[in-house]
Amino acid sequence: MLFYKYHAAGNDFIITDDPAVTPADAPAFCDRRTGIGADGILLHRAAPDADAEMIVLNADGSVAEMCGNGLRCFCRYLVEQRGLNKEKLLIATGNGPRDCRVDRDGGRWDITVDLGTAAATAAPAAGQWRVDIGNPHLVVQGPSDKEKARAEAVRIQREHRGDINVEMLLSVDTAARVVELIVNERGAGFTQACGTGGGAVIETLHHTGTLKQGEEWTLYFPGGPLRYRRAADGHIHLTGDAVFVYRGNTDDATR
Repeated sequence: MLFYKYHAAGNDFIITDDPAVTPADAPAFCDRRTGIGADGILLHRAAPDADAEMIVLNADGSVAEMCGNGLRCFCRYLVEQRGLNKEKLLIATGNGPRDCRVDRDGGRWDITVDLGTAAATAAPAAGQWRVDIGNPHLVVQGPSDKEKARAEAVRIQREHRGDINVEMLLSVDTAARVVELIVNERGAGFTQACGTGGGAVIETLHHTGTLKQGEEWTLYFPGGPLRYRRAADGHIHLTGDAVFVYRGNTDDATR
């Protein structure tokens, strides 16, 4: 299997167009001790009405509907490795087609992806909001202490049988429009960043009256900052860098 590894704010992915790769391969390939190591696999497939299709496999082999950071990595891969030299791309995903824009400034790739719309509702527990942004999230006003927040995120995800992404808000600075958070993702565990998770936070802030449409907010994940904007039509846009790590080749012995 010829593969390329990319990361966006530390959220790392294996990208391949190998037709033989299946969800069953993901745990072995994504294992950080005995495999390549990644939060997930992005499968590149042809799409009749888009520039390409991206299929997202979580590290445990489950299929995710969408992945914001993965989508940014996928865009750079298409331009850099597949010769698709376009500023605007349309990518088919499990949650519908997504518009993307690639801006290059020297060695930095500033990639903006449209995460679509989201719907936030208050959860039964105080300080929690359920958000659907094509995949399920639970945004929680957590303790500022990271270790306590991690323990609470684990407890909440266990309570939901691992079938939800949990965003723990460590701090929210409304004046500076800055949020610090950690994310416990379904199928991957704690990750350095989560693109759709950040989108869920943005929708929650709008739902609670904290964020106004058109404002740009910066979300600080353990892997670094990502920029978000909620447009007038309700679409949430994510902007940030995507980084090529290396390319490699495996053989059947690794499966």
